[in-house]
Amino acid sequence: MPSPLKPLERTALLTAFGAPTRTLKRTRGGFVSSTAPAKVFSRRVMNWLDERCLIDFDDRMFPTVATLTKLGVQQAEALIAKARAQAGAV
Repeated sequence: MPSPLKPLERTALLTAFGAPTRTLKRTRGGFVSSTAPAKVFSRRVMNWLDERCLIDFDDRMFPTVATLTKLGVQQAEALIAKARAQAGAV
């Protein structure tokens, strides 16, 4: 059984899920979404998601884009469904 996502991993995953192309682009400060430029994620956080196979980098050595995988999309949808159920909005 995999360990639960860390808070930063959850935030990065949901931020990528909310992006129009399900991607985070690398900038000078870190990885960001075009829809939420204030949320910046370090390479370390992105590596955590990569180790869990939730994202794919466009280049292993010097990534400029991190895209959600099918598993990443499923995980994000599960997190959203769980939050809705807890809020009673099922």
